[in-house]
Amino acid sequence: MNLSYTDPVVGEDNKADVLILSSAIGSGHMRASAAVVRGLELLDPTRSCSIMDFPHEVSPGVEHLLRDVYLESLKLWPTAYGKIYQSSGAGHPGSYRHYLEKAGLRTLERLVSSTGARALVAPHFYGAGVLGYYKEQNPQTFAAVVLTDYVPHPIGVPPNLDLYVVADEAAADVVARLGVPEKRIHPTGIPIDPLFEEPADAAQARRDLLKLDEDDLPVVLVMGGGLGGGDLEEAVSLLFEASEAMHLVVLCGSNERSRRRLEQLAERGGYSATCLAFTDRVHDLMTAGTVLVTKPGGMSCTEALASGIPQVLYHPIPGQEEDNAAAMVRYGAGVMVHRTAQVLGQTLKILTSADHQRRMGDSARAAHRPHSARSAASLILEGLS
Repeated sequence: MNLSYTDPVVGEDNKADVLILSSAIGSGHMRASAAVVRGLELLDPTRSCSIMDFPHEVSPGVEHLLRDVYLESLKLWPTAYGKIYQSSGAGHPGSYRHYLEKAGLRTLERLVSSTGARALVAPHFYGAGVLGYYKEQNPQTFAAVVLTDYVPHPIGVPPNLDLYVVADEAAADVVARLGVPEKRIHPTGIPIDPLFEEPADAAQARRDLLKLDEDDLPVVLVMGGGLGGGDLEEAVSLLFEASEAMHLVVLCGSNERSRRRLEQLAERGGYSATCLAFTDRVHDLMTAGTVLVTKPGGMSCTEALASGIPQVLYHPIPGQEEDNAAAMVRYGAGVMVHRTAQVLGQTLKILTSADHQRRMGDSARAAHRPHSARSAASLILEGLS
């Protein structure tokens, strides 16, 4: 498969059957995009696909708005992004909707023209919004949204697309209530790398990846989202206090500053921990792990379900991450702590109670939607045929 991954500009000779309007803010949307591409490759290697960092393609202004305003506002005020979208009216030159309708549409038209794409897929709310307007003007184009959280927000669900790939039946009900015909909604699961469907050997992962072949201490994997941050540092600092009873592996995402600070803190305190930046070995790490301590991003939670690893969920972003955490708790696959100070106690509870650990692992595997990337790819290919 010809895969173009976040190219700055798609050239005339870079043709694609499927164009994915993703975003590099955080890491989940790009991971979902890559999963869809791998699913397409497994089903039909002749199809070409391009993943675009769509906000970056549109303009620095849109990219900065989403990164600097949307994310910060979302942490402080859950409805802020809805207010941004609704503010000032469609024609106001400073409004969010101006970017959505004008700059976004112009960019999408250029990309479709240069690639010849016949299927457009949006795993990020900004691309989905633009796609809704594009579909109004180009009804013959197959348009799909892949929702990467467990409770969709209306801003990312234009009601006029051809396909909606959602996490589960509860998410499907939310999308249907927004006016989408039920026949277009498919609760096949958030697409994750098909690698997560392959058999995994925990002992081999411990030995080969973490070099742990001398003891049987449990591995506690800690994730703070693609951007890392202070909440990650607080959670890891608490777990340091019990680091002699576990192997701590910390994924810091793009936050190199957090990684350095945690390494320095571990060195000063004599704590044992492995601190990593971005890695493509998440599947192996979850296979080796006994407990996952994580912010409840939709992708991380879904990968944990596939891996059957119990989740301790902390400090969700108000809105979608709270809903993701609630879904994991509803499944019985995770526990939500209301204060970061509770992370250590809940982690130790899972580590020390074999029954509790087994029940959570079994619940995770039962909730997992297998072959989600293949399922999404199959639905997209149906739309192309």
